[in-house]
Parts: sequence; C-alpha cells; structure tokens
Amino acid sequence: MKRNYLLLIILLSVTKSGYAENGIAAGSITESGIAAPDSFSSVKKIPPRFLSFTGMGGVVLPTNHYVREGNCIPWYSAASFKFGTYSAGDSWEDFAYGMPYNGIGIYAAGFFNKKALGAPVSLYLFQGGDWKRFSPNWSLRYELNLGMSFNWKPYDIFDNPDNIALGSASNVHVGVSVSMKRRLNDRWDVYAGMGIAHFSNGAQRLPNKGVNLLSPFVELVYNVSPGAVDYSRRAEFAPPPLEKRIDYDVLFTITSRQIRIDTAGTGLPQHIVDRNFKVFGLSYATMFVNSYNYRWGPSMELVYDESSDVKIWRQIRPQDGQYYDRVKLGLIYKRFSVGLSLKGEMTYRRVSFFANVGYNLLHGNAYDFRVYQIIGAKAYLKDNIFGAFGIRAHKFTKAQYLYWSIGYTIKGNPLTKKDRYINRLLP
Repeated sequence: MKRNYLLLIILLSVTKSGYAENGIAAGSITESGIAAPDSFSSVKKIPPRFLSFTGMGGVVLPTNHYVREGNCIPWYSAASFKFGTYSAGDSWEDFAYGMPYNGIGIYAAGFFNKKALGAPVSLYLFQGGDWKRFSPNWSLRYELNLGMSFNWKPYDIFDNPDNIALGSASNVHVGVSVSMKRRLNDRWDVYAGMGIAHFSNGAQRLPNKGVNLLSPFVELVYNVSPGAVDYSRRAEFAPPPLEKRIDYDVLFTITSRQIRIDTAGTGLPQHIVDRNFKVFGLSYATMFVNSYNYRWGPSMELVYDESSDVKIWRQIRPQDGQYYDRVKLGLIYKRFSVGLSLKGEMTYRRVSFFANVGYNLLHGNAYDFRVYQIIGAKAYLKDNIFGAFGIRAHKFTKAQYLYWSIGYTIKGNPLTKKDRYINRLLP
C-alpha cells in the first residue's frame, strides 16, 4: 500500500497548487481542456480559507454477509475536521466551475463492535462546489473525497477469519455527499446533507468485499477569511467562448492484484493465495470537448494481467518431503485483454473525475466478467501531463484492482464548419 501513500502526497501537492491560482490572471484553456492562467501576477493573493467540523451517524450497508449478520452492528458514528480554501469569485473560472472549494480532512469512525472492524481513521482530500445556487444565502452543493484510511481490523486466518469485508488494515477511502448550505453570516455557514463512504483495498489483498457507510450529516463551517462572494459581478467574469475540439488521452498503468482460486484438486486449504500478480495497462481515449465542465468519448483499454489463467497448487518436494505452493502462469496470449468503453469526465481547474463502462472484446481473464467499470480521479501536473488514480471493477461492486497511471493529453485543433460529420456528434 506504499504506492497509495505516495499518491495521496502527489494529489495533495497538486490540489494545493491548483487553488493557489486566485492570484493568477485568467484567460486561456490548457491543452487538457481545463482552464489555466495566461500569466502570473506579481503578487499572489491568499485564497479565502475555512475550518469545519462534521458530525454524522448512520448505517453500515449490508453488502456482504459479514456485515449483514450483525458482526459490527449496522450502526456507526463518525466525525471529520477539514481545512480548505474557497474560490474568491474574482475570475471567470470560479463561476464556470461552480465556485469550487477544496482542501484536506481527517475522518474518524466508530463502530459499536470495535472487535469486528476496528476504529478507522482517514486522511483525505476533498473537492466540492455549487450544484445550484438559489439565493446569496442558500445553495445545493456536492463534495467528493479521496484518501487513505488506517487502523482497520482486517481478515486474519487465525485471529479474524470471518472478516471477508477487508483484507488489509489500510484501505482507500472514497466518499461523495450532497448538502444544502445556509450562510449564517460572514464568519459562519452550516451544511446539512447525506453522504456515502466506501472503504476497500481494490483487491490488492483479499478478501475485499468492502465496507460502505451511509449517513446524514451536519457540518459547521468557520470562515477564517470573512466576506461573501459578490455574485452581482458574475457578468464581469463571463467565460470566453469555448471552441469545440477533440482531445486525445494516453495513459500507462502499473499495479497488482490478488485473485480467488478454485481449490478443488489443488491441495490448497483456502481460496485466497497470498500472492500479488502484476498488471500493466495502456489506454487511448478520444475525448469530445464541448464544455468547460465535462468531456466524453470512446476509449480503448489494453491490459496485461499475470493472474489470467494462472494455475496454483500444493505439491510435495521429494528432496525434503515438504509441501510447497506452486504457481504456473498462463500462456502469454491469455494474459491480454482488449476492451472498448465509453468514458465521461467532469473537469475542474487542474483536477477531474472520470468513469468508464466497457466491454472486453478480447477477454483474457475468465475470473473477471467481460463488462467492466472504471472510476477515478486525475490531476494535471503540467498542462499536458497528468497523474491518475482509479479502481477497475465488474458487476459495479466487485473490484478487480486499484491502479496508478501517468498520462498525456494531446490537444486537438478547434473544429471548423467544414468538420460537419464531427460536429453532428457534438451537442
């Protein structure tokens, strides 16, 4: 899980730099399709900052029999502290992207039966913004969370053999919430809403059914930098016209996974083998850029998976009379799969969130289903180069693996009136 920690550090540094842009003159669109400044001002402005406390209590969703049978009791409570920065409302990007805010938070959850799941703590990044603004004091907001959680009590063949929910003490934390914001005064805001959080290790260590938490929450926000955004100035910051175009994303992925095996005739005592198989991936996406807020298009995923058609069994060694686990990889051509997917992406200044639904035309790993899903986040390190983190799954619930990618965006030329066929594809 060391690579997860590295990812968290990278995302934190990118997020921090992305929102230190309040002191930058706005004007252009980067090659990624995400807004970026034309030039830097000589003096950087400090973005509006805030502190918040969130209290929540809800249910552990019964998504596997370990949770369903009441081992952890289906109720939990949690608290979160956050530090973040708001958009100042002094650039067109602020209004175009729904007055986004972001920062870092600490989350702690408690279960009524700590022996079942432990007492997890998370360090996470968050990104949010307005979905709909009803008045200067009322707005509907969304928020996305991504981080690492620690201190779970995982599966152990001797000490905790029934816990099929989590196979590791450290797990990825993914969350999403929707809330109504009420501005009380220049210093204080209050949010009330509903959120869901998911914890798993993405099949890096099995078992990995995951833990899903659903709860209402109340969040109290203290504005360190008081002062409301002047929405009457919105007309002054109208975004420049966006020239529709087609961009091309290339990503290279490296990760690993574990699998369950059929133990019949193998001599193995359990379906889980403590071995990680290498996974490499290459994807190419054609993305239609017709809005500052989203991109979409077809994508192709080429995957090399060592676990495809693998054979594992236990065998005695005549030289010493001891039993050993043997692993034989499948034929090379059976380790490859090729899939086609439809990809959608929500874009912000330097961060975006994406999802794919695809189908494997060449299907190497019979352990997985042909229909697959991908969900993740990416952060632009430079105008063209980005890092990405995501999870690939099937059945919309069963993780195949977490992955880390490095990618490059090739910006297409603006479409002209002569591009009649392409223009028909764009709304």
